Amino acid sequence: MREHIEHTSQAGNAPGTAAEVDLGTTLLLQAAAALEEHVETAAFTLVRRALAIRQNPDPQELAHLTDMLLTHCASLAVGVENIPAEKRPQRGAGALRDWARLQEDGPSDGPLGPWSYARQLALVARNMLQALQALDDRRDGIAARAPYIGRPTLPPAAPSSR
Repeated sequence: MREHIEHTSQAGNAPGTAAEVDLGTTLLLQAAAALEEHVETAAFTLVRRALAIRQNPDPQELAHLTDMLLTHCASLAVGVENIPAEKRPQRGAGALRDWARLQEDGPSDGPLGPWSYARQLALVARNMLQALQALDDRRDGIAARAPYIGRPTLPPAAPSSR
């Protein structure tokens, strides 16, 4: 704190105050959209991997896959829950209901319990992703409002290159 005060007072500001820097809403929205797209891509890849498992999965691999699916489902559920109820797609409402049931029940006993649980988590994650993407016109709006992504002296990047 003392270093901060000394730094701001040397910069000509009164001690204890800091200069406010506008990062720009557009820049922050672009960063958020890029991060969301990365997470969605990772989740879809994980869902495909989980649904491709057909027989005798390695228990360690299955446990790791289930853990990652639980993490993605928890994150995606927050996004779906933030959609107003009147705008929430049926797929999203059903995915939230299934997610709550899977959290309560956990994997069933038996040789296929963990495998079946991972597949159900993958289906729920896929439904949540599809519900979010059905309403996700934000990225298109952001791209239209702010075509200069880190290229202030160059022409706008083509939408397909982002």
